[in-house]
Amino acid sequence: MAGYDDPKDPGNSKKYHTGKRCIVPGCTNPAGTAWSPYWCFQHNVERINRISQQLDAMVKGKRVKNLKDKV
Repeated sequence: MAGYDDPKDPGNSKKYHTGKRCIVPGCTNPAGTAWSPYWCFQHNVERINRISQQLDAMVKGKRVKNLKDKV
């Protein structure tokens, strides 16, 4: 488990709460983690996981393209 998705990680403590609500429509949880001041813990985990998956897909696509170029 990485820090951003560990609810007990210091980066997810109240220290980082901004006093505002999460920017996800309908969410009333407090915003603010060490990774972003805009999202609550749950939505920040979802956001970072989504970004990570997109980057992984880009890297895999690049590798496949490079392999095709060498053939």
